[in-house]
Amino acid sequence: MLLSAPCASAAELRIPLTELAGVIQAVIGDAKLHLHNKPPSLLSMTSGSHLAIAGKDVPIPLAPKSFSVLGSTYAYYVDDLNSVSIRVTAAPSAVRLTLNFETKAANIAAGCVSGDCGLTDALPKIMWNNGTAAIDVVPIHFGSSLTLQVKNVSIGGLISARCEPTANFFTNSACKVALGYANRTIAKLKPDIAAKIKDQVNGQDTQTKVADGLKKYLSLGPQSGSGAELAITSVTTTEKSVTIAFQLANTFGQ
Repeated sequence: MLLSAPCASAAELRIPLTELAGVIQAVIGDAKLHLHNKPPSLLSMTSGSHLAIAGKDVPIPLAPKSFSVLGSTYAYYVDDLNSVSIRVTAAPSAVRLTLNFETKAANIAAGCVSGDCGLTDALPKIMWNNGTAAIDVVPIHFGSSLTLQVKNVSIGGLISARCEPTANFFTNSACKVALGYANRTIAKLKPDIAAKIKDQVNGQDTQTKVADGLKKYLSLGPQSGSGAELAITSVTTTEKSVTIAFQLANTFGQ
C-alpha cells in the first residue's frame, strides 16, 4: 500500500524513495523495451521499437542512421534487440528503472538504401555489448491522482565498430573508408534512443495509463484498493523522499 495515514479529510504523507521504488516495481515490474528499425523481409516481420509499460505498448520511433559513400546510400539498423530484465531502485530525487538487454552475436545491421551499394558486405560490424536503459522517473501531480514523469534517460553498454579481418584487399580498404561513418552512427544512436523514450513515455496517453496503474495503491485502508479513495492535491520530490498531499476523494474540490 502506497499511502497509509489517519483517516482525515486532508493530510500529507512523506514516503522514502526506496519505498516508492517497491510500489513502482509492483506496478510496472514487467516493463520491456524492444528496439528494432530494420526493414521487414520474408524471413523477419519483427515489429518496430516499443516500450511495454503499465499494460501499454508505447511506440519508440527510431529512424535508421544513413550515410552516402561513392554514390550509394547505406544505413545501420537496430536489429531485434530486447530487454530481458528490469530492476527498480531509488536514485537521487528519482526512482530508476534499469532495463538490461540480451546479448546477441549482432545487434546493429548494415543495409543498402539506394544505389548499387557495392560496399554493403564490406561495411564495419557494429556490436552493442551489455546494453542497458536507465530511466529516471519522478511522481507528479496528475489530475486528482499522480503519475510518473521521465526525468532522464541514459543508454549504457559498449557500442563499437570494427572491420573484420579478411585477406581481400578491396574489402579491407572499403571497410576502413566506411569506419568513420560507422563511428558517427554510434555517436548518434544512444542520445536518439534516450530522447525518443523520454518523449514518448511523457506523452499524455502513457501518463494516463501509469496513473491508472498507481490508482489502486492510493487509498486509505488495511489493503491497497480496499479503503477510501484519495484525491492527490500536490506532489513534491526531494533527494530521498516524496511528499504527497491528499484528501478524501468525496471531499475534493469542496
